[in-house]
Amino acid sequence: MKYTQNVILNNDFSIVKNSFQDIKFLQYLIKWQPVKLISWDGIKNNDKAHLKIWFLGWKDFKVIHKFNEESDIILSFTDIGNHLPLGLSHWEHHHIIKKKNTKVVVTDDLKFEHQYYLIGLLLYVPLIFPIFIRKFFYKIYFKKINNHDKKD
Repeated sequence: MKYTQNVILNNDFSIVKNSFQDIKFLQYLIKWQPVKLISWDGIKNNDKAHLKIWFLGWKDFKVIHKFNEESDIILSFTDIGNHLPLGLSHWEHHHIIKKKNTKVVVTDDLKFEHQYYLIGLLLYVPLIFPIFIRKFFYKIYFKKINNHDKKD
């Protein structure tokens, strides 16, 4: 199963890039979801994240980060599942934050597989929903940052 979305932000690239490397941003993204953050090392190569998601009970969801690229115009990293709930057999969430002229494009590219295709189809909406709502959460978060910067 695949899901990809792009969100265009009117923020300075370095602010967005730095936010993706800050645990407070992750905590903001999961704040209103049935997700608990157990541990998070960061997004560099082999850093790990351990979350618990609620879906008919609390389930462990652990990923290892593979750091892909960082420069003045791009930040990209991938979450690769290494302990997956609900019978998932594969999880890969590629994050791309890219400077595009005066804007920043954030791409979430998600690929996952379930050991049973039909169950994977049934889980599609619950699994992509936390990514889908980031369309709004990214804009809200970075708009607040823009407004805060303008007041200073």
